[in-house]
Amino acid sequence: MSSQQALLRKTAPCMDRCIASIIDGFLSCIPCYPLWKDGIRDGQSFGKGMMGLRVVKFSTGRPATITDSCLRNCFSCCEPLLLITSGRRRFGDYVAGTIVIKDA
Repeated sequence: MSSQQALLRKTAPCMDRCIASIIDGFLSCIPCYPLWKDGIRDGQSFGKGMMGLRVVKFSTGRPATITDSCLRNCFSCCEPLLLITSGRRRFGDYVAGTIVIKDA
């Protein structure tokens, strides 16, 4: 099994992502947090950390960087597309080459 197939099996559940998003919403008043949030703590925003989620590079499985986080979060207006894709990746994830996984 390829590393990408393994990551797809660990894709974070939508409900966990929604709860993490609500938690992060409380911190969105902090300057730049909405853009950098997934790259400042080893691929985990504060909400993702509480929910046991992590943003990783789809090609390598390594935690997202601040650059990856900025790329994926610039496209947060396209978040409804999350439910349409087979891998539950939103448009920003495709642009940044990332995926949100349940961190075991």
